[in-house]
Amino acid sequence: MKLVLCSISVASLAGLFASAPTHAARPVPARADTWEVDGTHSFVVFHTKHVNISEAWGRFDRISDKSQVIVDADPAKSSVLIVVEADSVDTNVPDRDKHLRSGDFFSVKEFPEIVFESKKISGSEKGWDVTGDLTFHGVTKTVTAKARQVGKGDFQGTPKLGLVADLSINMNDYGIEILKKNPGVVGPEVALTVSLECSK
Repeated sequence: MKLVLCSISVASLAGLFASAPTHAARPVPARADTWEVDGTHSFVVFHTKHVNISEAWGRFDRISDKSQVIVDADPAKSSVLIVVEADSVDTNVPDRDKHLRSGDFFSVKEFPEIVFESKKISGSEKGWDVTGDLTFHGVTKTVTAKARQVGKGDFQGTPKLGLVADLSINMNDYGIEILKKNPGVVGPEVALTVSLECSK
């Protein structure tokens, strides 16, 4: 009799646990990833009109290691800081590059860095609107870039992220001297593409 009661008790206890409600584990929120910009594989390309006839193209070859990208599953929690070394301008013509570094254009000795710092990011995996402050030639203006992810993965054991952003600025907004002396010689609109390869 004792054996029967013991069996019933064990069976009842097992049934109690079997019927007890289970609570689903709370999803762990995705952690924001901090990415360092790889200056060796990152650059800025630009083009603008030349005397309203043709297009002039160039690039900035050096993005400072101060630059950083933070990517969160929620775009609003992501951020971008890009610091470009102004004297790295390269149009494949040394004399023209020297002119661009002068007071007529970038005044690189006085303003050695071109800085973009995001203030608001929105969008989805298909692309983002990145609004922030662009400081160029000593002037800060709010601009918006269209950005997208090119790819993501490991390369030789290092996590990598590729991003591209496009934006346009007006050089008149930044007090470029050559436009005051010679309106129409270049620009004034400049289209820029920022290509970043980032590592973690």
